[in-house]
Formats: sequence, structure tokens, C-alpha cells
Amino acid sequence: MEKTRRPLRNAWIASLALCAGCAAGQTTPNALAPAAPGSFEQAARVRVPMGVPQPAHRTGGWLSPQAKKAEHLIYVSDFLANDVEIYPAKGSNPKPIGEITDGIDGPEGSFVDKHGDLFVTNVTNQTVTMYKKGSTTYSLQYTGFAYPTNVTVDAKGTVYVADLVGEKVVEFSKGSTRPKLTIDISYPQGVAIDSNDNLYVEYNAGAHGGGPGDVNEFAPGSSSGENLNLPIVWGAGDAIDGKNDIVTADQGSGSGNAAVYVFPQGATEPSETIDQGMEDPFRIAFDKPFKHLYVADPEVNALLVYSYPAGKLVNSITNGLSSVYGVALYPEGN
Repeated sequence: MEKTRRPLRNAWIASLALCAGCAAGQTTPNALAPAAPGSFEQAARVRVPMGVPQPAHRTGGWLSPQAKKAEHLIYVSDFLANDVEIYPAKGSNPKPIGEITDGIDGPEGSFVDKHGDLFVTNVTNQTVTMYKKGSTTYSLQYTGFAYPTNVTVDAKGTVYVADLVGEKVVEFSKGSTRPKLTIDISYPQGVAIDSNDNLYVEYNAGAHGGGPGDVNEFAPGSSSGENLNLPIVWGAGDAIDGKNDIVTADQGSGSGNAAVYVFPQGATEPSETIDQGMEDPFRIAFDKPFKHLYVADPEVNALLVYSYPAGKLVNSITNGLSSVYGVALYPEGN
């Protein structure tokens, strides 16, 4: 299937795969083709040299009294600003009430576990950092990735990291930064856990990370998964709702078909399609008890908030953001 949504993405991932850990600064935004659906993400990433990490600990993070409680918050990854902005879960387009910069370097996927601890993937310095509830200083740093793009945590505290360019998902036991298990999989973009601790990995099977996409399901502790044969054009991120339905972000083909789809267990056709106001759905997350779906869309540069499962756009968060690539909610973990 011909891909028109991201005309530059394949070439970018190909060059990154050949030189993971080296500078990708030979291409500049000024040299990019005119803007097209999905090209914002491409332009943003080539502006940040790969493998040139920021200082280990950066000053400048802050938390309001509300943010220090670390309850009912939204965490948004701002890729170009190299920070995670924190927002209250209520209010129309609220202003940030906190910011995390320590260890943050090209943030994309993120997740808040059941203890309120925040995990962030940093693609530029190729790490995942963990922040204890109410802290702006990271406590753990996971390494050994080529391009860590998403993260999730199960009820037992097991951490799963999707390494896009490394073409693997890496499992870590609770509190350990030493890999326990590695799952080989083509260009993973999303990782999500259901109520039985089964892992769902959304990935793209095409050359250099291009579509078509799909989702594989892995039983706890297994490196061998079941292909669910979901009709995904260009996979981005996934999540599991309160019914254990599989919810997938599909960036589409550039023909106006970008959407988030809901697949009940065992189904290969979506029961719901959510697409109001979307151009490039990337990372997604739910609040509890699954009343709202949050979609990070770098093309419209907004965090889009939908009622769930109705799929009505009820809020759009843009205040204080320059490039919206990821989202996490508290409470979120099982």
C-alpha cells in the first residue's frame, strides 16, 4: 500500500537505523519538503541531534502545590522543548501547573504506574527515566536502546520499553534497570497491558518502520506473541480500556483516514472509530474509570481529549506546548 501521509519518515528512520547513536543533523527543517500531513513529526525530530545527550541532571523543573500531590494530573511530552509539562485533569485548555526537565531529552511515550511514578522515554539521549510521585528529579534511568519510543508498566511493576529502531521490546523487573527479557519485533510503536498482564505491542511491518501496522499479544513472561491481524494502516500507539478492548492509534495514509480505533477482544473490525479533529494521532492514554481518551497529535500540536467511548472531542490542550508527542495520566496504572 502506498504511503503518502509521511513522505519523509521512511528515509529518516532508514538513516537513523544505519547510524543509531550518531548525529542526524545533516538534514535541516529548511531542507524539508513543504508541509504535508504527518511531516511535522519528521521536521521536529531531525532538529535534534541523536546521541548527543543533555546533562544528566538539568535545573529548571518546578511543581505547583497541586502538582506535588501528583493526583488527577496530565503529563504531556513536549519533544522540541525537552520537557514534560504537567496539567490539571480538569479545566478547558488549562495552563501548566508544573514541568519536568531533569533527564528529559526528546521525550515521546510516557506512563504513570499505580503508585503515581512517571516513566518517560527520551529518544534523543536514548534513555527511559523514572520520577517518583511528586518529584522532578529522576530516580531510575534505563539504557541500552537505539530509540526508546514508548513505555508501560504492569500491576507488578514490570516495565516494558518499545525500542523503535532497535526493533525490540525490553522487559525490566520492578526497580531493576537490568533487562530481564527481550522481545524481537518489527519497529514497535505502542506497548499496553490488559487486566491480566498480557502485553499488546503495536508495530509496523513495512520497510524502515512503514506500514502496514498490526498488534501482537504476549502472555506474561513470553517472547512469542500472537498476531491479532488488526487492519492498521500506520501504527502509532495503543492502550487498553476498561473492557480489555484494544485501542489503537492509526496515523493513516494521508487520505484523511487517521483515527483511533477500538477493537473488542477477538475482533478484527473496530467497534468504534474516533477521529474528530485528528490529523496525526500518536500516543494515547486513558484516565480512570475510562471516561476520557487522551490523544497526543503533533500535527495539530495539541493534546486532544475525547469523551469515551462516545468519541466526542471535549477539550484541546495547547497552553505552553510547542510539540505534542506523548501523554500520560494519573491515575493510569492497573
